[in-house]
Amino acid sequence: MDGFRWDYLEKIDTPHFDYLADHGVKVRYVNNTFITETFPCHYSIATGLYEESHGIIANKMYDPVFNETFGMANHDPKWWEAGEPIWITATKQNMKSATYFWPGSEVAIKGVRPEIWYPYNESVPFEERIDTVMDWFANQGVHLATLYFHEPDHTGHLYGPDSQQIKDKVVYMDNILGYLLRKLRENQLWDSVNVIITSDHGMTSVDVDTQLVDIHDYVPHHTVKMVPKDGPVINILPEDGQIDTVYQSLKNQSDKMHLTVYKKEDIPEHYHYKNNRRVMPVVALADEGWLVVDYKQKYDHYHPGGAHGYNNQFMSMKPIFLAHGPNFKSNYRQESIKNIDIYPLICELLGIVPSPNNGSLGNTEEMLRGGEYIMG
Repeated sequence: MDGFRWDYLEKIDTPHFDYLADHGVKVRYVNNTFITETFPCHYSIATGLYEESHGIIANKMYDPVFNETFGMANHDPKWWEAGEPIWITATKQNMKSATYFWPGSEVAIKGVRPEIWYPYNESVPFEERIDTVMDWFANQGVHLATLYFHEPDHTGHLYGPDSQQIKDKVVYMDNILGYLLRKLRENQLWDSVNVIITSDHGMTSVDVDTQLVDIHDYVPHHTVKMVPKDGPVINILPEDGQIDTVYQSLKNQSDKMHLTVYKKEDIPEHYHYKNNRRVMPVVALADEGWLVVDYKQKYDHYHPGGAHGYNNQFMSMKPIFLAHGPNFKSNYRQESIKNIDIYPLICELLGIVPSPNNGSLGNTEEMLRGGEYIMG
């Protein structure tokens, strides 16, 4: 469930989420990877790798070796193959895997795909997606399935995380979860399939009329070659010989601009971000609620109420994790895990050997009952 902020469950009445937590596992929040955008976080969940390791460092990015820019519709394997997603790990070990939308699931990773996959189509009703996945488990012998919903992210962007609209959408997603739980029982899967409900990131409120910064108000146009994507965290490719000029221009005005600015080599190690060629020589992090752009006029007719992509240290960026199934404890609570811990957890549930990853099974093993695993 894209953009499902952890504390929505504490602020909004969600009886089906509550039921799942009471009969399974609830982690209060997930510590996600540094740049809290959809594609980087989804691929960290799927691979157990930090962004600097799997290479999807932003929803839109530039690769200096390819001399190309990546966007979210790009399915060329060369962008994705630094990481091995769980559906590929499972397929390579004779598990039948299926994906119903997930960033990267349309890509042949080193020539391998899940046995079942669909090109992304936002218009497919959520109930239809659930019905299809139930059929996979009940009738087609699937061992692993991923299922993606673009809400409540879409609504959060439009209206913000504190709006009545997001409250209504979270209630709607709670009803979708209720539909999933009902279908698991109807298909005799409730006691045999392990289910994980999680998200990629949270959401915070923004006001582009008062909290928008255009870097070109502070940095001369001729010094910047490219800003692949604007937002809360921006990668800046200066023109040749202009790295120090761009960095110093932003650094000198960073308080006024509500920015933290780094040269690539100075990005803190704990972000696990800088060690990838797709990270540009200058990186700027906006304060929470601020957006950084290279062309502010694009917001003249677009006024989002919410955004994500900020530093993962902000509580507003942290998402949910719940789980239920034969191998999860009942009514178990845990404060936090990392999103990179989910990949080794699923490998353990499937009984397969994980690809090298940055996660740790030790961070999730207490939520497990033990015994033979089946994953859904």
